[in-house]
Amino acid sequence: MNYLVSKILKFITEQNVISDEKDVQEFYKYGIEISISSFLNIFLVVILGFLIHHVLESVVFLTLFILIRSFTGGYHADTYFRCNLLMCVTFIITVFVNVITSNKLTLPVIIVLICFTEVTVLFLGPIENKNKPIQKSKRIELKIKGLIITLAINCFGIILIESHIGTMIIFTSFLIAILMLAAIIKGKRGDICGRV
Repeated sequence: MNYLVSKILKFITEQNVISDEKDVQEFYKYGIEISISSFLNIFLVVILGFLIHHVLESVVFLTLFILIRSFTGGYHADTYFRCNLLMCVTFIITVFVNVITSNKLTLPVIIVLICFTEVTVLFLGPIENKNKPIQKSKRIELKIKGLIITLAINCFGIILIESHIGTMIIFTSFLIAILMLAAIIKGKRGDICGRV
């Protein structure tokens, strides 16, 4: 990844698209890395969906993941490889759980999953990424939007609950809440390690 990023950065610098100042180079380097990693995540999940015959679920998973996470934030892996691996593993687990339980979920279980998601978004969101700080004035707005969007998505999941897509929607939003919790735990562990 570093080789590809440096080649792209060198090319756009030589074309005078950006300056060669260190701050500008770092800013664009991070943007290029994120763009490549995001594209790779999307590509890998769709390919996995195709390989395991769950393409529609891969589209649902990616759409919800990108939409909800843009308002709530969440867990970030330490490397791009781990990020890609985590995305693929969580997708496969979500599909697997969905296949096993989609016709067996009771209304109380669905309500618990949705309540857990909403409470997590309410109390933990939005989770800040060290590379992308959130302005204080934006925090409340993002929290409200995150709550409304997850609730609307989960309600849509309830409407479609008779199909495997409805449960996939609910499981994906629940997974995002779990990853938000993981981000908080990782942050606290990092704080403890930093103090030692």
